[in-house]
Amino acid sequence: MVANNHSEELAAIRKAYQDPSHRSKTRGTFEILVLDDNSFDQNQIKRACGKTGLPVMVRLTSTMDEFEVALDEKVYDVILIDYLLPKGNGLAAQRLVNNHAMNFGAAVVMMSSTMRTDVAVASMKKGSLDALDKDDLNPDKLRELMIASAKIFSETSRHWIGELLAQQRVQIAQDVAKVVREEMEFGRFIDTIDKRIIDMLASKGFTETEAWNASYLFDSDEPLKFR
Repeated sequence: MVANNHSEELAAIRKAYQDPSHRSKTRGTFEILVLDDNSFDQNQIKRACGKTGLPVMVRLTSTMDEFEVALDEKVYDVILIDYLLPKGNGLAAQRLVNNHAMNFGAAVVMMSSTMRTDVAVASMKKGSLDALDKDDLNPDKLRELMIASAKIFSETSRHWIGELLAQQRVQIAQDVAKVVREEMEFGRFIDTIDKRIIDMLASKGFTETEAWNASYLFDSDEPLKFR
């Protein structure tokens, strides 16, 4: 069950990395998501983002329900979360981000009218980029957060791409072993095994398979045996 869950997570991550909204990052637009029930503060943050000098798209949400919908819409670079909410709190919202298949790698910033030390510590322990008073979210600070988010995105990408490649290598090795076992049970020859392996690799998108040779797996003397 654990292996299946891990495979499902990787599949969701692969889908997210192939999503057009994810590829928009290469065009240089910073996607910002804001969760704050105060419309005045929302607009203040949006205006400050527009003064950073960077290309920015800001999505505003007021409730946890709206926030969850927004998380499913696209991949965000920075997610600003107000700690005090009518239902739930910022730490609960941060958990949603951390466990989200597309946005687990976003830079989370916890904010409050007056940030409490215990909230800031709890948020940082859960992986937030920063915890700030709302008054500190000026254009310079927001620009700094956006640039930092790009570094986080790069590191997260390298990690999960490595995971996906490792999973693919394991799956191919298992498929090759299965082909060899099945062919040996019926006493078939090496060229038959080669053909099945080449077909299997081609089905996975590999185009340069003609160099594959399974003969090294076996003894040259009859009958054929594994080393």
